[in-house]
Amino acid sequence: MRRTLAVNALAVGLLLVGCSEKSEPITGEWVADGPQPPGFADFADRAMIRVDKDGDAVLGTSPMRLCGDAKVTAKDEGDGAEYRIAFSPACITVNVPVSLEVVVDGDTLEATPTGQQDGKPFRFRRAD
Repeated sequence: MRRTLAVNALAVGLLLVGCSEKSEPITGEWVADGPQPPGFADFADRAMIRVDKDGDAVLGTSPMRLCGDAKVTAKDEGDGAEYRIAFSPACITVNVPVSLEVVVDGDTLEATPTGQQDGKPFRFRRAD
């Protein structure tokens, strides 16, 4: 009986440690991966997305044409994690989408402007 309790306690402990160390897969810096779809001048071939651990994001073309104050929210988790990146006020000085639907799959990220169903996604790869 004592051995069974110890094994169960160990299993629960390992499970909790594994869960607590899991980081959000969108956190980090992402850089454009290849040619990007047209439509947003500052979200083209040299674009980047940077997301911190608090869910704050910066988008644009580094270093001068960046738009910050975007919030990342998780939508769902499945094979790839799904997120929405959105600005509270529209970023009028930088030409980037106001809101993006994002799918992260390992070290790749695809972002589609909210409401755009049939267009090509913006593609990024993890930089860090």
